[in-house]
Amino acid sequence: MVIDIDSLLGAEIVKTEEDSKTQTLLVTLLLDGESDQHEFEKIMRFDQVTHYSRSEIAHEGYPVILEISETVPEIEKSFDNDHSRKRFKIDTTSGIIILEFESCEFVN
Repeated sequence: MVIDIDSLLGAEIVKTEEDSKTQTLLVTLLLDGESDQHEFEKIMRFDQVTHYSRSEIAHEGYPVILEISETVPEIEKSFDNDHSRKRFKIDTTSGIIILEFESCEFVN
């Protein structure tokens, strides 16, 4: 599934859940609805996650996505250096998230 990255800008990251056995990351986002009065939650599932890191800076409230880039600094790891995998660098109000995965989709 192709995800419209621009539609995620401004979304709040409400919750992240990691499952190391299945290498899955679930991210619950709070997105603005069609009208300014409505917000709704969407859950994104990232499958076969082989790298997930966060830099933290002090921020009150949920992190808000400011920018998503597919240009990612080189990831240092000692296994599975498959460059065909997808990578995101996500700038938020509370730091930077680097994510490498095989596929992602909305599950709700």
